[in-house]
Amino acid sequence: MITAPWLADVRYDERGLIPCIVQDSFTGEVLMHAWMNADSLQRTLETGDTWFWSRSRSELWHKGATSGSTQKVVSLHLDCDGDTLLALVQQVPGYGACHTGAPTCFDPATGFSTDTPDSGRPILAQLMRIVESRDLLRPPDSYTTKLLIGGVDRAGKKVVEEAGEVVIAAKNAQAGAGHDELANESADLLFHLIVLWRAAGIDHALIDQALRKRR
Repeated sequence: MITAPWLADVRYDERGLIPCIVQDSFTGEVLMHAWMNADSLQRTLETGDTWFWSRSRSELWHKGATSGSTQKVVSLHLDCDGDTLLALVQQVPGYGACHTGAPTCFDPATGFSTDTPDSGRPILAQLMRIVESRDLLRPPDSYTTKLLIGGVDRAGKKVVEEAGEVVIAAKNAQAGAGHDELANESADLLFHLIVLWRAAGIDHALIDQALRKRR
């Protein structure tokens, strides 16, 4: 059994449960909400995968044991009151975080928003979802589709081009031209980099791991 000082601060409710919010460690997107008890929390710590307590079935469940879409825990956090957990995870490829097969339990993103339905999602997650959708559906009039059809060569050429434009924009900003150009060119570079990732078929969890090594 794993023991740690913070576990003594976990405040379970009268049913012996504590809510756990699951968030993608790379994009910051909220994937799902579920419940843990002391046993499922302990199994999560021991295995490195998320385990929860099913209130409807009154049993422990290993996330992804049936669907194949497991969650590797990057870190686990207890809030200031001790009554909510936050799990930052790498969603292993499969059928998505939601039991419906959707990438998250908040997809489609319905509800109140002061902007667009997706405005509550981190922009990186939004862009990655859009590029993924373009790759799966391949709408013929889409610029992203044309890039993906061209594969790594075409997407890579655009990344090199956009990187050069970012540097030029940075020099212009340094010379007093303001930062709008740099912001726009940086956004273009990030978008084309995401397309390149998709064209190369890389799992973003690997990028997450590489970034954490450099932290």
